[in-house]
Amino acid sequence: MQHLLSVDDMSEDFILEVWTNALKNKDSISNSLSGKILTNLFYEASTRTSSSFFSAMTRKGGSVIPINNVKFSSVTKGETLEDTIIAMSTLSDCIVLRHPETGSVFKAANVSSVPIINAGDGEGEHPTQTLLDGLTIYSNNNKSLDNLRITFIGDLKNGRTVKSLVKLLSRYRNNSFNFVSPKNLRIPEDSLPKNSREFERFDDVISDTDVLYVTRVQKERGSDHNYSLRNDQLQSLGKDSIVMHPLPRVNEIPREFDNDKRAKYFEQMKYGLWCRISLLEKIILNN
Repeated sequence: MQHLLSVDDMSEDFILEVWTNALKNKDSISNSLSGKILTNLFYEASTRTSSSFFSAMTRKGGSVIPINNVKFSSVTKGETLEDTIIAMSTLSDCIVLRHPETGSVFKAANVSSVPIINAGDGEGEHPTQTLLDGLTIYSNNNKSLDNLRITFIGDLKNGRTVKSLVKLLSRYRNNSFNFVSPKNLRIPEDSLPKNSREFERFDDVISDTDVLYVTRVQKERGSDHNYSLRNDQLQSLGKDSIVMHPLPRVNEIPREFDNDKRAKYFEQMKYGLWCRISLLEKIILNN
């Protein structure tokens, strides 16, 4: 049984296999997961992650138990996460879990009899977002994750997608990292990779950016800051640069930039579906 709790659980070979199968089978519909059941267990709001797992499972002939609002579950009666996991383990072949507590997925994995996939644990990680983010970069960079200048901007303190993607990109050669945020929203020091610099102004790094990864301010985690990139700033990026965002977007990227060929944030969603199809087949079928 294989859990996916952290980027650390994925070797380069594992990632490349998921990506290869995702691209190879991206438009296929089959019954490879017929008779299998996935539980979507979301203690926090989700649009893209929960829906793409639902779509991925049903496109392959499987079924989904959707628990996308735990206020309608026994959690409201005081049931613990561990007991909920044990219960859903008896009803399904895999559990996708999102929970507000950092490290909650490890508690779940300790009691689960089926694989757990981390769909976001508080300020911790979001490894399946990293799969789709990485594939987006890989597909737009001549199938390489080397020699990149990556700029992250926004709420870097609470951004689990940032921490996960930094973990992945730190494995590859000659990558450099720029982190742009106010001082109170800086990325935690223990998440800073080698060859990184911190800034408070995006204008200071525009010319030193191949991949711009924009994040919203997470007010649900107590962040108090607002920012919006201007279209003229984004237009100053290199012609081969790409702009990404894990979504949802609030005001960080102006809508007039959406049709720019460098805007990849909606393309990321497409890669997300394909990656999650490939991942579910690999984990549930133990391929």
